Amino acid sequence: MTELLRIQHLSKSFGRKPVLKDFDVAVESGRVYGLLGRNGEGKTTLARVLMGVIPADVGDILYKGRRISFRDSAYKREFGYVPEDPFFYEDMTIRGLLDFNARFYPRWNRKRAASDLERFALDPRSRIRTLSRGMKLKLGLAVALAAAPEFLILDDPTSGLDVPTRQDFLRDIIRELAASGTTILFATHMVHELERIVEWLLVLHGGRLIVDGDFEKVKAQHQASLEDIFVSLVADKA
Repeated sequence: MTELLRIQHLSKSFGRKPVLKDFDVAVESGRVYGLLGRNGEGKTTLARVLMGVIPADVGDILYKGRRISFRDSAYKREFGYVPEDPFFYEDMTIRGLLDFNARFYPRWNRKRAASDLERFALDPRSRIRTLSRGMKLKLGLAVALAAAPEFLILDDPTSGLDVPTRQDFLRDIIRELAASGTTILFATHMVHELERIVEWLLVLHGGRLIVDGDFEKVKAQHQASLEDIFVSLVADKA
């Protein structure tokens, strides 16, 4: 596989509180990565640094071999990002939001956007302020997928979804994206959700990456479920 993204010695603190410590990983194109960690371990901070929302204190990020900086915006056209709590302009309609975003993504897929609105039962005429949290998460997914990203960051995207949509998302959408060659970083604290989809496992604890390996090999090495492995690893590092 081809290396798509490399993160080198990335660290980030807020005041005196270190959140990420010397984070170092190579991401290969076309894989589904599971980033597992409890709440507060740095998953969202990593996503925001990668998306240029906040700067890192130290470290480098290379995308397709080119170093990207905090003020760099060109690479974001090839990234998709679905946070746990998406932010939208509340007075926009869903159709207006999609039309607005389409201007910034050269590979924007209007057919995919329309299909996902129907799939998620979202009325394009609805104003965003009328949507529930779960509906906004579905809209965030629709926007990210319509952009046809090469690298998709999902930060606990299923936490506010109903069970049928969550199962549909995990079973169908992620597999469909992976089959098309999209590289996915799925960050979550829900161990059971990664079990069905992850190819490569990353585990964060105390802001440090304590596991970086092939998921099936990690399972075989420990001869246990992912949940038991995670509990054991975290206990060992406590």
